[in-house]
Amino acid sequence: MKKYLFLFLVSISFISCSNDDDATNISTSSKIIGNWSWTLSSGGIDGSILTPASTGYTQRLEITSDVIKYYFNDELDTQATYTIEVRESSIYNETREMIITDFEFRNIVEFRDGKLILIGDCNDCLISEYVRE
Repeated sequence: MKKYLFLFLVSISFISCSNDDDATNISTSSKIIGNWSWTLSSGGIDGSILTPASTGYTQRLEITSDVIKYYFNDELDTQATYTIEVRESSIYNETREMIITDFEFRNIVEFRDGKLILIGDCNDCLISEYVRE
C-alpha cells in the first residue's frame, strides 16, 4: 500500500509542476501597471522624432489595472479606462496585443529593453517610448 501511495504522490508532483518558462512570461496586464515617463515619439505624417528636449515638455503615464492617466508637464490631461485585448491590427494585418481605451483608441503594446512601446494602431499615428519611473 505504501508503494502505491508513494507512486501516486510522485505522479501528482510531476503533473502539478509547471514549466520554468511560465515564470518568465509575465502577462502584459501585470507588466504595464506603474508610472512611465515619456522619452521619445516618432512617426506621424511628417515622420518627425519628438523628445522632451526637442519639444520642451514632458509626458507621463500612470497605469493601474483598469485606468490610464495621461499627464502633460505633470498636469493631468486625460484619464480613461482601458482593457488589454488581442485584436487584428490595422497597420500590421495580424493580431497584436493592444490597449483599448474607453474612447476606443487602440495602442499596440510592446516591451523592448525594459521600455514600454505604444504604437498607435492607425495610419500616421505615433510610436511612443516610455521608461518606468
